[in-house]
Amino acid sequence: MLMRKIVFTGPESTGKTTLVQALAGQLHVPYVPEVARTYIDGLKRPYQYEDLLNIAMLQMSEEERVRSTQPNILLCDTDLLTIKIWAEDKFGTCESWIGHALCDRSPEMYFLCAPDFPWQPDPQREDPDRREFLYALYREHIIHSKFRFIELHGSLDKRLHTVLQYLQPGNQQLF
Repeated sequence: MLMRKIVFTGPESTGKTTLVQALAGQLHVPYVPEVARTYIDGLKRPYQYEDLLNIAMLQMSEEERVRSTQPNILLCDTDLLTIKIWAEDKFGTCESWIGHALCDRSPEMYFLCAPDFPWQPDPQREDPDRREFLYALYREHIIHSKFRFIELHGSLDKRLHTVLQYLQPGNQQLF
């Protein structure tokens, strides 16, 4: 049986983690968490470019760990697209291997979460006033790379409904 990989992406504080956790609970499947949070929590200094490369490797490793449990749907709370955009936005560069790995590991569908949730402060969040700009960057990268995507807007329930509707057998061609 083919494993379906879907990724939730977008700027900070757009409900990605809440959505993935709710979906994983409803579908009774594991999910790939965003490893950057744990990694950065463990640093005793501000993150650097090299940390993003480590985070990329850890994110891929975590994806493989969850994939090995053979769920029918591989839910990912972010992926290398976030690392690529983060590196380019904060440091003006990104290693080419990340772009290649991103293409090699592309999902069946990206769910791009719109910044229409209220900003939730968090010590790791940096860009409360740039969410619309970053959303546009994500959208641009996805379109340029020719990845399939669905934009998610509105409440958590509305977003869950859209994702669950997409996951219904036979509905993929409607999106």
